[in-house]
Amino acid sequence: MRTLAEYPPEGWEAELLSSHTVGSPWAKWKAYRRARKELIRRCRSAEERPDVVHLHTAADWSWRRKARFLSYAQKQNMACVVHVHSGKFDSWLGLPSSRRSKSIRRHLSHDKTRTAVLTDEWKNRLGEHFENIVSVSNPLDPTIINTQKQRDKVHLLLMGRNDPVKGHAFAIQVAKAMKTTHPDLQLTMTGANQDSESWIHAKGWVTDSEKRHLLETASILLLPSKHEGQPMVVIEALGSGLPVLAHEHLHSLPLQVTTAEPSVAAWCAQLSKMIESPQEIVFSPGKHDISNVQQRWVATYRSCLQD
Repeated sequence: MRTLAEYPPEGWEAELLSSHTVGSPWAKWKAYRRARKELIRRCRSAEERPDVVHLHTAADWSWRRKARFLSYAQKQNMACVVHVHSGKFDSWLGLPSSRRSKSIRRHLSHDKTRTAVLTDEWKNRLGEHFENIVSVSNPLDPTIINTQKQRDKVHLLLMGRNDPVKGHAFAIQVAKAMKTTHPDLQLTMTGANQDSESWIHAKGWVTDSEKRHLLETASILLLPSKHEGQPMVVIEALGSGLPVLAHEHLHSLPLQVTTAEPSVAAWCAQLSKMIESPQEIVFSPGKHDISNVQQRWVATYRSCLQD
């Protein structure tokens, strides 16, 4: 979202309005209220009224918050884009005949509203529920490049929020098993805040500069997630020249990603190969290139405004 806001299409201006924060339920409620109040203020202002309201949503409570923003913007007859990036949105919806699917379909059927997903596979999956879906990939921040720095020899990295779906516990199991054959192994995890071993580094939240340093110096990025839409960290890792190992059940991953069955033994076997025979990552952004993404969004925005 930040990359999209920092690099809007030529001739457009963009500003990011966050409706979520990390913290207590009360802190999250206040963040939502502040964002909604600011959106209403801008929509009522002749000088600051946006041409398009671009909403990013996951499933469950994320959608419940964004649905309120969407309803207000639609009542103001504004052009809206609902950008779905959840890796479990289809399972959360249930069947196309479900009450939830019908409810969201009504929200998205407004003439000046478009639904966007990250990949063509997600477009096909959600096509059973919604019409007129566009597919636009996540953009790679153009400042992320392969610096060719010397990487740590056996340094595993997991980057994700502190949520069971991201697989921190599984990564620790794999790392402990690998430690028996690779005693110098180190594991760094963002999101988590507690270290169970001296060689496990739980970083919690990291700054952009810290993230860049980890992407440039780690040996392998781990992606043991249960669900993913199109993980931004994978695109950034490959752009930095960092190899990636992911669960094989995840889809829409770049061809440069190595996959393994969701078992500790399978992951250890694959990691051993990657460590003992490291390969150089050559990654062309292609559909993730910022100029390609900008062109896709221009077409989508104009489509909303024409109705």
